[in-house]
Amino acid sequence: MQESVTPMEIPVEFPNKLPSRVRSPCPTATWLDPPPRPPNYFHVNPAPGTSRPAIAGNLRAACFLVAAFLTNTIHGAETAYTQPVGIYTVKIAAKQANRPPARTYIGAQLLPDLRFVGLVSNVIGSSAIVSSIGATSAFQDPDRTSYLHVLTGNGRGFISDITQFGQSQFTCSENLTPWLSPGTQIQVRPHPHLADLLGSNNPFGLAAGTDADLVDNIVLWDAASQQERVFYFHSTRARWEEKNVALDAGKTVMRYPLGFYIVRRSSGPLRIAFSGGLASKPVLLPVRHGANVFSLPVNLSASLQTLVNSEGDFSVQKGKNAKTADILMFEEPSTGERRGPFYFQSNGDTQRWREIGVNGNDGPITPLDMLSTLILHRSGPDGYVRVEGDIDLPASPSPPIPSSPDPGEIPLTAEIKVPRNFPPGVFPVLHTTTDLVHWSILPYPERTDGRVIFQLPPGESRAFYRISVTLAY
Repeated sequence: MQESVTPMEIPVEFPNKLPSRVRSPCPTATWLDPPPRPPNYFHVNPAPGTSRPAIAGNLRAACFLVAAFLTNTIHGAETAYTQPVGIYTVKIAAKQANRPPARTYIGAQLLPDLRFVGLVSNVIGSSAIVSSIGATSAFQDPDRTSYLHVLTGNGRGFISDITQFGQSQFTCSENLTPWLSPGTQIQVRPHPHLADLLGSNNPFGLAAGTDADLVDNIVLWDAASQQERVFYFHSTRARWEEKNVALDAGKTVMRYPLGFYIVRRSSGPLRIAFSGGLASKPVLLPVRHGANVFSLPVNLSASLQTLVNSEGDFSVQKGKNAKTADILMFEEPSTGERRGPFYFQSNGDTQRWREIGVNGNDGPITPLDMLSTLILHRSGPDGYVRVEGDIDLPASPSPPIPSSPDPGEIPLTAEIKVPRNFPPGVFPVLHTTTDLVHWSILPYPERTDGRVIFQLPPGESRAFYRISVTLAY
């Protein structure tokens, strides 16, 4: 019989605090020519000489930004930067002896490449009209479900799946008129698949088998129905399957900004790596009555107080006490530490964030890991809560990240593919960082059909990359 894996485990006692953090070093990179391989957003391959995987992301979106850069140079700009892409690792908690299965909440803040950014000229029902771009199918990823994300205006942060790519218009699954107006900026991006995030052949080594109730699970929480969808890697058929559904589930859509969690019934150290472009724009979280699990936009200045809207439209549900308010808890991927639970107290003149079971008020202003996952419980009606992304230089340094490797853990080999065929006179430079604040430069190779390969050290590791391009007059 399967053990209970209900999604909400919000403690009322003071959570255990973990030691202070020490930053892991920035990886060293080398240049190699790539072997032939089909195009893809993410590649997960065996690391040479190890049983652990290598994971790769690309900077293909650089070509789109180079075109924008060349346009900007008409107005005197000389250098433009691509949006960062990155790789980071997450420690997946192991089941302890005589204890229930272990659970790790995961947010997907690194996503497939942006396909379109532009201004809306008109809105008709569920369709956003963008003049003069022709067939929007040019921005479609035919293998994935894409979504429209509102970036400006009163509806900033709203997300809706695209159901049709038409002539100069994107048609979505929801009515757009409350969220968009002429002049609103939008972007289009595909949702990742389950196999994009976790590899088509289970390269990270989650426990596999033929019975979902006896192995490790990937769980998508459906907040609308308050039901879970359980997936596992079938060892005989060598593919991801949904529990009690004998079909390939590798292309299951992992919708942003919804999070998921991993339930482990196996023991021993396990770390998973994710790669992709940074999701750093504001998001309207679609909060349902009951339990919710969310990915959060990357925010270098994140604390509960700066990340989550508590005033005006799209704010959290407030209450005199925790029983009547939204309850929020954050899980940090670097340690598995859970922060909170918190709620916003509204009682006469008292208007403030509170941490349940704590007399002080430091929790809401304590910096959060920029890749944290949010677990939110609502006792009131459905609605939206706006959370803010921000990759600008923070006012104060972000908390250092502990390396904390487990005994016997080995490095991951990683690679970043880089674009080629820059226009004549455009000179690219590759920049790398572990914290999105302090960047160092790797000289771009003369042959731009290469890739950068490096090792992420054992334990918690992060590496982010961007390209700058400069036009020579």
